[in-house]
Amino acid sequence: MKERVVIVDDEPAIRALLSSHLSSLPLDCRTAKNAAEALLLAAEEPRPSLVLSDIEMPGLSGIELLGRLKALDETIQVVMVTGVAQIATVRQCVRAGAYDYIVKPFEVDDLLVTVERAVERARLIRQNEEYRRDLERMVKEQTVEIRQTRDIALLTLARLAESRDSATGRHLERMAEYSRRLAQAASRESTLASHLGKITGEFVDHLYKSSPLHDIGKVGIPDAILLKPGPLAPDEMTVMRRHPEIGGDTLRDVIERYEGHRFLRMGMEIAYCHHEHWDGSGYPRGLAGLDIPLAARIVALADAYDTITSRRPYKSASDHEEAVRRITRDRGTHFDPVLVDVFLRCHREFAEIRGRLTDQAHEDPVRV
Repeated sequence: MKERVVIVDDEPAIRALLSSHLSSLPLDCRTAKNAAEALLLAAEEPRPSLVLSDIEMPGLSGIELLGRLKALDETIQVVMVTGVAQIATVRQCVRAGAYDYIVKPFEVDDLLVTVERAVERARLIRQNEEYRRDLERMVKEQTVEIRQTRDIALLTLARLAESRDSATGRHLERMAEYSRRLAQAASRESTLASHLGKITGEFVDHLYKSSPLHDIGKVGIPDAILLKPGPLAPDEMTVMRRHPEIGGDTLRDVIERYEGHRFLRMGMEIAYCHHEHWDGSGYPRGLAGLDIPLAARIVALADAYDTITSRRPYKSASDHEEAVRRITRDRGTHFDPVLVDVFLRCHREFAEIRGRLTDQAHEDPVRV
C-alpha cells in the first residue's frame, strides 16, 4: 500500500507543481486548498504519513493546522512550505513539531529527499508503535495467564486442606462468596470508612481469592485429631488450635522467600487471624478489635455463618434465621460490631448464596 501524502496550499499552481514533482515517488498524493480540507483528508484511514503545508492560507494558518494535525495523530509528519521571508516563523513551526521545511522556490531534489525522509520517519514511528501495542498485548495476555495460574494454585492449596477433612461440599465456594458479598456491602457505606478503612475493588477481589486459604494450616494437623468424629479432648484441642499458625507461617515463608508473591499477604493474615475474636478471647494470639486485620474479621463472620447453617457429623444444620440470631448475639464479642451491622443489612444475600451453593452430598466435617 502506498504511503499517503496531503498537499495543502491555497494556490492551485503550487499544489499542481508539488503533485507533479512527487509523482516520481511511490506515494498516494491528495491535495487540499485550505487547512479545513486538509484536516478532513488527514482524518481518513489510513492516516497520511506526511502533510506538506503552506504557512499563510485563508482561514486556519499552517501553524494552526500543524497543531490540529499533531493533536489528531502524532505520527503524521508535517513539512512547511514557505517563502524566504518566513524563515523565523517556520523555525517556530519546527519547534512546535514540524518535521522540516522547504523554501520557495524549491529545488526538486531537495523536495524529494525531504519528502522521502519524512515518509520514512512516519513509517518507522508507526512500526514502533505497532510493535509497542503488540508487546503490551502480549504482556497483558501473559499477565492474565499468570493471574489465572495463581488463582488456580490458591484454590488448589485450599482444596488440599479441605480434602484432609474428607470434604465433598461447597464450603470454600460459599466462604468466598460470603466474604466478597460482606466486603462489597461494607464498601458502599462511606460512613464506616473511619472504622473499616477504604475497601477498594482490589481488596474485594483479593479477599474473594484469598478467603479459601483460611484453613490451609489443617494440612499439618494429624488425622486422628482432624477426622475424629466426636468432641476433642483438651490436649487434642490444643493441637487443633495450631492450624492458624501453621497456615500463616507457611504463607509467610513463601512471601519472604519469593519475590512477586505479595498477593499472598492477605491470605496469610486470614490464615493467622480468622479465629481471633473482637473482644480478644480468640486464638492463636488473642488479638482484639482493630488489631485483627479487616480481611480476617470478614472471613470470621462468613465462616461462622457457614458453620451454623451446615450439617456436620457432630451437629445438624441450623436455618438462616438461627444463624442471624447467633451472629447478632455475638456482636462485639466474637465479631466486629460494625461488620455485624453490615451483615444485618445484607443477610438475605447470604441466604441466597446458601440456597444457590447447597451441597448435594453430606456436608464437610469441618472443625474450627
